[in-house]
Amino acid sequence: MIQGACLCGAIAFEVEEIPGLVFNCHCLRCRKSHGAAFATQVLSKRSSLKFSKGLALLCEYESTGSIRTFCSRCGSRLMNYGKNEMDYLSIAISAIINQGDFRPIGECFVAEKLNFIQLDSSIPHHTELPEL
Repeated sequence: MIQGACLCGAIAFEVEEIPGLVFNCHCLRCRKSHGAAFATQVLSKRSSLKFSKGLALLCEYESTGSIRTFCSRCGSRLMNYGKNEMDYLSIAISAIINQGDFRPIGECFVAEKLNFIQLDSSIPHHTELPEL
């Protein structure tokens, strides 16, 4: 199980990861919503998500077929999921308490990457999110 929290600690959750599905996403939406050059996302099972505190503080924003979640107190980006019924939940690695065990298996939306970013040559590069 992955344990996560927002920056201020008001929201805490746990969720079951889908082993090995970690991606660096370079799409414009991820870059803007994370305020970063790219976002490292850990895929997990949406059906396993449980909040241990702060659910009432969760803020959701709907855009382009997905829901992005934040802490309404500190603004930390937590996760996103599709509006469809698929069991995928994308957790921002920055929200994970113990980040040491996760390694990206691919770079996605590489055509949208910023020019100064050097892609990891040891993992595959994709023009979009690969089929899961």
